[in-house]
Amino acid sequence: MSPLLVMTIALVLNTIGFANYAAVLPALMADTGFSEAQAGLAGGAFFLSYAVASPVFAALTDTLAPRRLYALGCSLGVAGGVLFPLLSTSYEALVLTRIASGIGMAGIYMPGLRLLIESIPADRQARAVGIHVSALTLGLSASFAVSGCAQSLLGWPSAFMAAAVCAGLAMMLVVATMTSPAMRKVSESLPARLKSVARGRGIGWMLLAVAGNSWEGMAFRTWWVALLTFAVTSPSNIHFSGLNLALVTAFTGLLAMPLSSFVAHRAAQGQRHRVIAIAAGLSVIAGVVLALCLDMPFPVIFAVSVIYICAIFSDAGSLPPAMLARVSVSDRGAALALMSLSANGAAWAGVTICGFLLEFSGGRGTIFAWQVAILAMAAGSLMTVIGMLILERQERQSLSD
Repeated sequence: MSPLLVMTIALVLNTIGFANYAAVLPALMADTGFSEAQAGLAGGAFFLSYAVASPVFAALTDTLAPRRLYALGCSLGVAGGVLFPLLSTSYEALVLTRIASGIGMAGIYMPGLRLLIESIPADRQARAVGIHVSALTLGLSASFAVSGCAQSLLGWPSAFMAAAVCAGLAMMLVVATMTSPAMRKVSESLPARLKSVARGRGIGWMLLAVAGNSWEGMAFRTWWVALLTFAVTSPSNIHFSGLNLALVTAFTGLLAMPLSSFVAHRAAQGQRHRVIAIAAGLSVIAGVVLALCLDMPFPVIFAVSVIYICAIFSDAGSLPPAMLARVSVSDRGAALALMSLSANGAAWAGVTICGFLLEFSGGRGTIFAWQVAILAMAAGSLMTVIGMLILERQERQSLSD
C-alpha cells in the first residue's frame, strides 16, 4: 500500500477513540449523573492533554524515530479505551482516561504527519497532507458509526473498548508497513525552536485561524449528539426518539471529506487565504441559522446541523498546508507543534466553555442554552475569517511594495 493510504487508514482507526465520548455522551450522562459542566470538563481534558503533548511529540519527530513515537501514541490510545469504564465508572476515572486518550492522539497525529511527509516526493506533499488531514472528518464519522453500533449492541461502555481495539490495529499496520526517515541532531531547545517559528511573518494570524477552526469543530462535534437528543425530546419530534443518533450522524464524513479536499485543492491553486476565509465565513452563517431554527421539526434541525458541520470542516484540509508553506523544511516539526498546540488548546476551551454555557444558561433541556452554546461555537470560524483576511491584506501589500 502507498504511504498515504497506510497513514490515512491508521488515522481513521485511531480517530475511533477521538469522538466515541461524544457519540455516547447522552447515555453516559444519564447513567452516571454527570452534569453538563462535568461533561464539558471531561471532554475538554482530552483536548487539553492533546494540546500539551502535541508540541512535545511534534518537535520530537525532528530527532526521534516517528514510527516509535506513533507506536507509543497508539499504546496510550489502547490504555485510554480499556481503563474506562472497565475498571471504574467514576468521574475521576473518566477524566484520567480522556487525558490518556488525548496524549495518545497527540502521539499519533504529528508523528504520523511527519512519517507521511518524509515518505513521498516533495511535489506531492501538500496535496497528500491536505487529503490526510481531511480524513479526520471521515475518522470522526467512523467513530460515531462504530460507537453507535457498539452502544446499540452492548451498551455505551463497549464504545471505549472498540476504540482500544482500533488503536491496536492501527499500531500493527504502521509498525509493519512504514519506515522512519533518518533523523538529524538539533542544537536548539524545543522552546527556542517554537519561539523562532512563532516569530515568522503571519504565523500568529495563522495560529488564530487554526484555533478558531478547532474551537468550533471540536465543540460542535462533542455536543452534536446531545443537541439532537434535545431536539427529539420536543413533543412534535417525539416520534424520532427511537433513532440511534450517533449512527445517523456518522455519514457526514462522507460529505465533509471530499468538500474539505476540494477546498484544499482550490486553496493550493491560488488566493489561499481568501478561499479559506470564504469557507469559514459560510460556517459562521450556517451556525447562526442553526441557532435560529432549533424550534423547528427535527428533520430541519438535523439537515441544517449537517450543513453546519460540513461547513466547519470544509477548510480543515487547507490550514496545515498554509502553515507549512510559511516555514522551512527543517522547521516543519516545530511548526506542526505550534499548530497542534493552538488547535487543541482552542478545542479544550471550546468544549469546556460550551459545557458551562449550557449548564448556566438554563441546561441542555432549553432552546436558549443551546442557542447560546451554538453561537459561541460559531465565533470560532469568525476568528478564522479575521486571521485569513488579515493575511490576505498583508500578502497584497507585500506584492505592491
